[in-house]
Amino acid sequence: MEDFCRECPKIELHAHLNGSLSERTIQKLSHLEGAPHLYDEWQVAINHGQHRTLAECFEMFKAVHALTVTPEAVRLATSDVITDFEKDGVIYLELRSTPREVKGRMNKEQYVDAIIDAILSHQGSIVVRLLLSVDRRQGPAEAEHTLKIALDARKKHPELVVGLDLSGDPTAGALDLFLPTLSKARDQGLGVVVHCGEVPNNPEVMEMLRFAPDRLGHVTCLHPELGGCQQQWDALLASKIPVEVCLTSNLRCKTVPTYEKHHLRHLLSAGHPVALATDDKGVFCSDLSAEFLVAAKTFDLSQHDLRNLSLAAVNFCLAPPELKEKLRLHFD
Repeated sequence: MEDFCRECPKIELHAHLNGSLSERTIQKLSHLEGAPHLYDEWQVAINHGQHRTLAECFEMFKAVHALTVTPEAVRLATSDVITDFEKDGVIYLELRSTPREVKGRMNKEQYVDAIIDAILSHQGSIVVRLLLSVDRRQGPAEAEHTLKIALDARKKHPELVVGLDLSGDPTAGALDLFLPTLSKARDQGLGVVVHCGEVPNNPEVMEMLRFAPDRLGHVTCLHPELGGCQQQWDALLASKIPVEVCLTSNLRCKTVPTYEKHHLRHLLSAGHPVALATDDKGVFCSDLSAEFLVAAKTFDLSQHDLRNLSLAAVNFCLAPPELKEKLRLHFD
């Protein structure tokens, strides 16, 4: 089964750039920055324990952000992440990241340009697309700036920039502040994906479901057994909105108690559309093949089940029909 999980073509739809850096890449970035102590700080953060609170996970990103502070570093990081996913059998990757500014070294536009340069320079067969993330902690003005950057980048690279993502600390920034920006993105033809229900918040979850984005990330606290309620769970199932499921991330952030109690079992039994994903493979030390293996062992899935799950994820890509058809050929 482990061999099958590695060899099966895979679709990665929920991967944050800065959370996906391997230890090898962190070492290279530390050398590039001339700051080996930053690698040591990253090691301390990642060895904090197998189980981290959501707040501790966001702290880990600070250690990574201290290394991706120039366009050169961002290009290197992006290139390595793409290569790592390709080696793991991922044939289509939607990479997401919040545009970052580092005073005196890089503005947000340069940050995004560096990511795009790395994607365009990659010589492999993996198909990579970019979503720009709106950080809930930064507020609506920054959200509008992110949308502008996305639209400007799409003019130059119409096939490459495919959507906007709402993410960041789920306890920060009311959803209402960002819905106008997300609506504009949708009106402009961008896909919209939203982190949903990472903490119990029934009114917000119901509002997200009414907004009906293209995909939902996590939905960890919607089921009645995990801090949600039957009303929002029923609404999720009725919506048929695909869910990006990140098993290891949810376990290590303590938003689910065990793999066995993960809400994926309820999604599978209901026949709800799902896509297995890593979230932050560097932070959580788990590639997509490992996520497939966990799902197989935990929920007694066969190779046929896993293949069908992976193939179904093609339908949820923010990609045109002709590209989706090409991706399906890998499974044939």
